[in-house]
Amino acid sequence: MVRLSRPRSFHLVFVLTLAAASFAVPMHGPSQVSKPAVSSGSTVAQPSGLKTQSSDGVATMHVSSNMVVIDVVVTDSKQNPVHGLKASDFTLMENGKPQALSHFEEHTSIPTADLKVIPAPKLRPGIFSNQASAPANGPVNILLLDYLNTPLTAQPYARRELLNYLDKSPAGTRIAIFGMSTHLSILQGFTADKSLLKAALTQSKGTPQASRLLTDAFSGGSSPDTSMSDTYSDPDGPASINQEAMDDLTRFEYMQASFVQDARAQYTLNDFDQLARYLMGIPGRKNVIWFSGSFPLDIEPNVDEADPNDSVVRNDDAVRTTDNLLTRAQVALYPVDARGLQTDPANNFASGKTVTNTSAMDFMSQTAQEHETMEAMAEDTGGQAFYNTNGLTQAVSKAIEIGSNYYTLSYSPTNMEWDARFRAIKIKLAEQGMKLIYRQGYYAVDPNDKNKVVADSVAMVSTRPSTMVTAMIHGAPDPSEIIFQARIRPANTAPEDEVLQHNQVNPKLKVEGPYREYGVDLVPDARSVSCPASAGGNRHCSIEMWTFVYNSDGEKLITVSDRLHSMLTPKDYRNMLAGKKMAFHQQISVPVKGNYYLRTAIHDMDSDRVGAIEVPVAAVARLNPLQARSDAPVSAPTAPEPPVTPAAEAPVSAGAAATPQK
Repeated sequence: MVRLSRPRSFHLVFVLTLAAASFAVPMHGPSQVSKPAVSSGSTVAQPSGLKTQSSDGVATMHVSSNMVVIDVVVTDSKQNPVHGLKASDFTLMENGKPQALSHFEEHTSIPTADLKVIPAPKLRPGIFSNQASAPANGPVNILLLDYLNTPLTAQPYARRELLNYLDKSPAGTRIAIFGMSTHLSILQGFTADKSLLKAALTQSKGTPQASRLLTDAFSGGSSPDTSMSDTYSDPDGPASINQEAMDDLTRFEYMQASFVQDARAQYTLNDFDQLARYLMGIPGRKNVIWFSGSFPLDIEPNVDEADPNDSVVRNDDAVRTTDNLLTRAQVALYPVDARGLQTDPANNFASGKTVTNTSAMDFMSQTAQEHETMEAMAEDTGGQAFYNTNGLTQAVSKAIEIGSNYYTLSYSPTNMEWDARFRAIKIKLAEQGMKLIYRQGYYAVDPNDKNKVVADSVAMVSTRPSTMVTAMIHGAPDPSEIIFQARIRPANTAPEDEVLQHNQVNPKLKVEGPYREYGVDLVPDARSVSCPASAGGNRHCSIEMWTFVYNSDGEKLITVSDRLHSMLTPKDYRNMLAGKKMAFHQQISVPVKGNYYLRTAIHDMDSDRVGAIEVPVAAVARLNPLQARSDAPVSAPTAPEPPVTPAAEAPVSAGAAATPQK
């Protein structure tokens, strides 16, 4: 029996044949090469000219310079889509300066018979890809059910309205359904099968879920729990306390409420980050219809405290980071208030609570703030907000109609300096009387320079998890910023009593052997890895890879993580872009007894792009084991770093159970 070669750390190899030489069995199936991400304010490293039509008739776009892409919805006075406009009808300005359009395209609702689908790649057993099936033309529609911010009372109504929409939706409408809680989950992938979509809304994951972070999980609300201060202020209650103690108690209650509300904001933004990274690999505009019961991004001053600003929280930097990801993924948000038409609590006598002028004012202030946030999220992404309406079915229909009829305008900005500042975009039409909906600008942050992003986001580094922490959450959608194929096979060795020496076992859990060794080989699309140029023309690649073993309860048992910095010559880099393979290899131990999952990810540390795949171990456990090879490839020109401990790289998120541990 020959053991798989066990390198002390990460291996990067450039294979000069059609298959990766590091594989005992070559990878088969169609070669999956992703289109470069074309997004507002992002650098596209693609050495090709501008094209607007592929050989199969599906509209695509390849660029060779920094491009800003803006989707513009144009409607008339009756909110009907306007068709037939030309590029010459539009005037686009960035920070008040006219910009020359380099690409213009109109998108209209496509008949069902003309809809095309990019199928998931057909791969041999043991070979996997994070490129999912998705629409190739026509709209990309996502229903996002927000269990984190929606009270139980509103969830059944929203679900009934969605089921009603599916009954009336045009045949062939392709939709995916996601759920938002403390992590993002995919309830149903893209499909036009209404029975599957309805099942996703009625199965256990789609039924009402109580949020642990709402003050009142049943009816909602973000007001603090004042039961303690109310007790001491009651003349018939226990012995009263002095005013100073009462002020301290009130401050504690509001600070606690502020912490919980901010935790919801962080989880909400993290989930949107995950969704954007998942949708990054799908071309074109994506319409995300977000059903939620509240939108907690900022915590405003509280006049009931001695210091009104004591519990204030601003998430401007975090929102900017999320906006940039949504912009790169061409996501348009359509927030829908799942609570429908709301009434003043002064008119609600069912609760039995005493309603005061103060509580009514608090309600109106909170509702106005939430609707303002809805408008801001929609405006930032080029979508539209729907609230104060019981017609949720009509809201979904309208959002999908709007998102299916639009114009795409692209330009290279005259200002090529990455200064991280917001650049306002203004679009006008020659003809008056029409309404334009589009994102109002972008932040000029170089997406291929993570150092600038990190420095600009230092204020939020202690509360938001790192890119890899989010990518490695068990059961989460597989991010596809980096498209790759993975081969996972058991090793040609007998089970052992101990894990591999370079693996790490979670000390908080009891993990028992025997263990079987598995090899994980990853081959990314080289064009999705940035490898920035350095002095002299060489290219510097900074890559890390993590592989985790999860049990059926979602607990992380065993981890392995490595990092590599490698310098490529111009010739090596040209060969890589021409189709030569970039390959990575890791080995990990998995307990023999029980049901387990392997989740593995590749992270480009320069651009902060990531790709991940999760595979049930049962899907590969019975495959033919890997054999050792005598023609093993030569490692990269520079030596890899020692293995990385994930916990040292990831800031801890409040209450995030998925944070890697040693």
